[in-house]
Formats: sequence, structure tokens, C-alpha cells
Amino acid sequence: MYTTCLFCSHALGRNESIESFPVGRRLAYDTSKGRLWVVCPSCLRWCLTPLETRWEAIESCERAFRAARVRASTSEISLVRLRDGLELVRVGAPLRPELAAWRYGREFSTRRRRALMLGVSAATVGSVGAGAAIVSGAGAAIVGLFAMGAPVLHMTGLLAFAAYAAVDSARATRLMHAGKELKVYRADLRETHLVESEDADGWGLRLKHSYGRLVLTGSDATAAATRLLARANGAGASRIDVHDATERLTDAPSLAVALRDIASISARLAARHAERVREQIKAMDDGPVRTRVYETRNAGSLLLLPRPTRLALEMALHEEREQRALEGELAPLVAAWREAEQIAGIADALLTPPHIDERLAAMRKRDS
Repeated sequence: MYTTCLFCSHALGRNESIESFPVGRRLAYDTSKGRLWVVCPSCLRWCLTPLETRWEAIESCERAFRAARVRASTSEISLVRLRDGLELVRVGAPLRPELAAWRYGREFSTRRRRALMLGVSAATVGSVGAGAAIVSGAGAAIVGLFAMGAPVLHMTGLLAFAAYAAVDSARATRLMHAGKELKVYRADLRETHLVESEDADGWGLRLKHSYGRLVLTGSDATAAATRLLARANGAGASRIDVHDATERLTDAPSLAVALRDIASISARLAARHAERVREQIKAMDDGPVRTRVYETRNAGSLLLLPRPTRLALEMALHEEREQRALEGELAPLVAAWREAEQIAGIADALLTPPHIDERLAAMRKRDS
């Protein structure tokens, strides 16, 4: 087993994750063709490993890859990083970039517990809890639950999350745009929604802040929406909601498509809300008697989108930002793979025993 680069003789380093092949800090492999490379950290050339050392290592790499979270992927290549720092590059059609439900489930469950604890603490003060129930519109519902004899635990939860909403309403999220600080309160989230855009991303953010409105696109929209969604989803979510959100994303062809679809839904609901408001204002102006304009809820806003949709949106934005951060590494990896693939094809075709072809056929059948 070699430990230096075939091209520049630089040390390839070691890893602790692949016991059968502890060489290298970045391994590339192709299960369909049975090839394993060690990527040199110095010259970045791909060193093809001997046939007799590949098989167990390839299977170990695949197991580790499936257990890890995909950091970035293209149509030809995927990249993950393991805990010890080893990078695995999976060549070929990548696995569906599954959003690990355990990761997001744990994160949103933690938020839910924190919100509940904060709400319980606020509710025990007395007036804070009662006022929060009224402000959140849950007062009548809670009275009804008492009358129907609803479980105390359920009522405590309602009071706690109502108290959390009241406490959170006084807090401002501070964003920077064009050198100015924008303050966004919880009430502003009810009027902040996604819009469709003609730029490369296909979506933008119509932001309501403390002293006006603003339409953000590109990286500005992504940065602002990421922070505001963490605020909108601050009360956490149940496992069922997280599962529904994850399913929504895995059913989409890509994260970009999922973001555009959610933006279309948000923009459409916001447009209906604006139309209803205009109709009510017109009815008030045209009526013989001055009538009240009944405020409608903007169902397309970040705060009022269905919870699974809000969760899916936050997940997609988080994953997309990480993927973009690594896209600069994937582009040269694809080019290096194509070059190494040509060399590997020539090297493997020189002498391939029959049992090797049988092993390859079995691996392809398993992955299909």
C-alpha cells in the first residue's frame, strides 16, 4: 500500500475512518466501475489504487458515505466530510441528497423545548401569560378548553407558547443592508413574504422592517430569509412536521426547484391577501355608511405559511448555503475525475481477471 503521490511524491496523509485503507485525507471512489483513488493534497492529482486493495475499501467508503450528510453534489459527483476530517468523493450519479431528518429533528425539538420553557416561565408571572393569550388570539380558545375539561397539560402548553409569542414580539432581529441597520419585529414577519424573481435564483424576499419595505434578491435575500426563518420557526416543531418538511424537499428534483416552488406559493398567497385588502378598502370607500375594514391574514408571510412549508424553506436555505460554499471545490474535482477516469480506464483494461468482472457486476446490481 503506497503512502506517497504517484505524480509529485508528496505524502498522501492518513485517515482513521476507512480501516481497510487508512491512506489519504481525500478518497474518491466509483462503485459502478470498482475504482478507488487517493487525491493528493499537494498536486490534487488522483492516484488510482491497485486492484487488490480496492474492494473492501470501496464498500467501507460507501457505507460511510451513506451514513454521512451530503455536503454538496452535482450530476456527476458528491462530497461528504467525515468526523475525522476525511473527505469522500462519490463519483457517478450521486445519491439523493437526503436531508437527514435526525439532524433537523433534533434541532427543531431543541427549539420547541426552549420555547416551552420560556413560555412556562413567562406564564407563571401571571399577567404576562394572560396578556400573551389575549394578544395571540388564543384567549377565547383557552377559556373554551377549560369549559370542555381539556387536559391540564395541553392547556399549559397553549399558554406557554402564547407567552413565548408575546415575549418574542418585543424582540427585534437586526439585519444589515447597504450599510443600514434594519429592525424586524415579529409583527413585521406577518407582512414579509417570498416573491418570484427573474434572476438566477428565481425568488426574492419582500421584507417589511421597522421603517419601510424592501425587496431583496440573490445572496441578500438568502441571508435575510435564513435569519428570519430561524425566528419564525423559533418555537420548534414536532417530528411529524419535520418529517413532512423533509419529504417535501426530497420529492423535489433539487433544492433550487424546491425554493422556487415555495416562493411561488408564498407570492400567490400574498397576492390574494393584497387583493382582499383592496376589495375591503374599496367597499369602505363606496359604501353609503363608513364601514370598518376587516384585517385579513397574509397566509403567504414567513410567519403564517404552513409549518411544514416554513421548516422545508429553512432547511433548503441552510443546505443551499452550505452547497454553494463547497461548489468552488467541486468544479475542479469534476475536471480531475474526468482526467483520472481516462487514465483509469486504460490501466484497468490492460489486465482484468474474470473474477473482477463478476465482483463489479454484483456491486452494480446491488446499487441499482
